[in-house]
Amino acid sequence: MPQQGAIRRGASDSYALAKPEEIRGVTMPPDIMEDPVQSEIWAWVAPPVNNFTDQDLPNLRLLVYWHAVAAQARQALHSEDGTVRIFDKIGVKPFKTEDGRSIPLVRKNPALQIMKEASAEIRALSDMLGLSPLARSRIGLMDAATVKTAADTAAMFRSIDAAYELPEVVVEDAED
Repeated sequence: MPQQGAIRRGASDSYALAKPEEIRGVTMPPDIMEDPVQSEIWAWVAPPVNNFTDQDLPNLRLLVYWHAVAAQARQALHSEDGTVRIFDKIGVKPFKTEDGRSIPLVRKNPALQIMKEASAEIRALSDMLGLSPLARSRIGLMDAATVKTAADTAAMFRSIDAAYELPEVVVEDAED
């Protein structure tokens, strides 16, 4: 069942299509609007209708920035032929193989470390802003349609116990 206060995503999600009266929450800052990569990410993370407040702006800015960093690192990892370059060739070893071929000297692509750091930052910021499933479940947004009381929780545990109810096992002491 749809949640009463849920934010609907649809045609008005685009900043170009949203009517001024539909805009709710924080809007895209002008400096982010000027950057085509960050503005696209912002529109995805915080569409015109959102529940973010001005207090969320610093973390939203960082989240958008780290998404842009991750996108650039992904581009750096992909080669022209479409494969992922995990290693960068930095030279050749001073000796050759038995058949006379040069042996490349490689290092781990620095974009891998950048991707790892960006992913960690994105994960942490998403949790702070309530954008990850884990964060939403912690603050009770996964099932916002019903309010759980202590009686509801107790009834849930009773039904679970009843579903797994086993016949009572009597253990008798063995005689020596």
